[in-house]
Amino acid sequence: MAWLTDSLRSALGAIGNRVGLTASAALPNVFSHQLALATYMSSGMMRKVIRVPAADRTQKWRDWQTDKATIALIEAEEKRLNLRAKVKHAEILRGVGGGALILITAGQHSDPLAPASISKGGLVAVNVASRWEITAKEFDTDLASPTYGEPRMFSVSGNGQQHDIHPSRVICFRGDPVPQGAAVGHEEAYWGDSRLLQVYRAVERSDNAKDWFAALVKKAKLLRIGIPDLDQMDADRLKKRVEVIALGESSLNATVYRSPSGKDDAGEKIDDYQVTWAGMPEMMDAFDQTIAAVSDIPFTRLTGRSPAGMNSTGQHDMDNWHDAVRDGQENETRPCLEKLDPVLLRSAGVTSADVWWEWAPLDSPGEKEKADTFKVLVDAIEKLLLTGLVPHEAMARAVQNLLEERGDLPGLADALKLLSEDERFGLAPEPDDTDPSELTEGGDLGLAAGGQSGSRLPVRRAANDAATFFHDAKPRPLYVQRKLLNAAEVIAWAKDNGFATTLPAGDMHVTVLYSRTEVDPMKMGRSWAEDEKGQLRVRPGGPRVIERLGENAVVLRFASPDLEYRHREMVEAGGSHDWPEYAPHVTLSYGVPDGVDLDALTPFTGELRFGPEIFEALDLDWKSKISEA
Repeated sequence: MAWLTDSLRSALGAIGNRVGLTASAALPNVFSHQLALATYMSSGMMRKVIRVPAADRTQKWRDWQTDKATIALIEAEEKRLNLRAKVKHAEILRGVGGGALILITAGQHSDPLAPASISKGGLVAVNVASRWEITAKEFDTDLASPTYGEPRMFSVSGNGQQHDIHPSRVICFRGDPVPQGAAVGHEEAYWGDSRLLQVYRAVERSDNAKDWFAALVKKAKLLRIGIPDLDQMDADRLKKRVEVIALGESSLNATVYRSPSGKDDAGEKIDDYQVTWAGMPEMMDAFDQTIAAVSDIPFTRLTGRSPAGMNSTGQHDMDNWHDAVRDGQENETRPCLEKLDPVLLRSAGVTSADVWWEWAPLDSPGEKEKADTFKVLVDAIEKLLLTGLVPHEAMARAVQNLLEERGDLPGLADALKLLSEDERFGLAPEPDDTDPSELTEGGDLGLAAGGQSGSRLPVRRAANDAATFFHDAKPRPLYVQRKLLNAAEVIAWAKDNGFATTLPAGDMHVTVLYSRTEVDPMKMGRSWAEDEKGQLRVRPGGPRVIERLGENAVVLRFASPDLEYRHREMVEAGGSHDWPEYAPHVTLSYGVPDGVDLDALTPFTGELRFGPEIFEALDLDWKSKISEA
């Protein structure tokens, strides 16, 4: 039997080309440079597990926060030193087992490096070394020392000699701390855990599974050959017989074998065996998912595949991955760079202490996302303005600074510098005959709270809060209006149709209630038709007409069941109305241009957007305050 087994093994070994189906030997306890390098270079998946975190930490790099001239100096120095690529290299070495940036300057490298001694261009180079190229010496073993566990000196080989390098010149990229004990030496404890070792087993199993699958592809059609008297054949006869069968199949596309010659002669028997692939892709994915779990890299990022499953976008996975990258940037990469920056800044010729940086965003929003974010920001600013909690000048300064920092409006800062401070921040002198608590309407953002046409407006009041306009809630004559938010579109239409002047955009409005009867404003409630911002929209089109109203007002009259219902609701709550019916309209002008036939005009048919309801005490002298532009 032993002879048969040995002969059969020899014969099969000589017939086929064997593939590496046996599992690789595990890394021994001694983690050497050669083994780490061989493991990293031999597996594409291992390379990706190590390189992906390093690439994502440095891909967007960092944004310096200071004036443009200083930023240009710093970025030029980073480019000269090729710093970004070298930090990425050091991060890769961190994953393999550890690495370091070595700061090369003039003078003795064994002496401490004082950043204040560095002149412009004094940082000659920043070089990268792995943990196996640099030797840590004289570890601090004093538990009471702030440098406990760290080396007092490093040593590197060069030109056949050993050179000492002071720790202040070495920036080490180390792995996670490992549990220290008798079995862990000072050097292993200092460099920490290796990402390569963490994922080695999972990557090995995944690579082996793919090797098995590749081997099975070659055996998609497997022949099972039965040969009579096999145990009587020697190895050479068996080898030759199988070679004849294989030759016939490959050359003639036919299987040549000895058929039975009689009742007692079974002959040779050949069975086809078809390999089934069911479940194999899922199995290989399962191995890769294990790698993703062990390495904390999302499966979609690791394999470069689109998310699978109903309604899957992969965004949740990428959000989690970005959180992990930011954690690594802050807790591992930033401490290394902050040790380098004092030397880098001096070498760039920067001595100002008012210089700092932050990581650039990992994901770049698209144009639609930027527009949506900007809209949300503007809406929030508008709501804050309407509360009146922040003085106008302070709000203008804060908003302009915010827009400049975000870069939403390129060139804004330069354009604002061309304006006087009064124009830039919407300031205006107080009229001599006006109470100091009032200012003439006007503001860069067009968000004045209210007032009837041409009236002076109290500053910093909430447009949708009736109580802020009065000292108490006692009944009084009441005026309620909504400002026309897209008045510029209506004015453009009017000018195109011959109107020389119109009411200012800030004065265009629709009256909701004009009540000479005293009424309690707190009983008016809120309109059910307005949106969450308190605004009301009249859709484009519908019945509209340009007509005279009163003595000389020219108005755009339109249909709005929402406004009509709101007006009727206020009247039922105690308000009055001086006209037989309520006709929603926007006053355009108080003078008909020469040569303009109002009956022949096609009314403005676009959307009308009205702001929140503005409650005020009724001003019976409002006509004397009208002005047009």
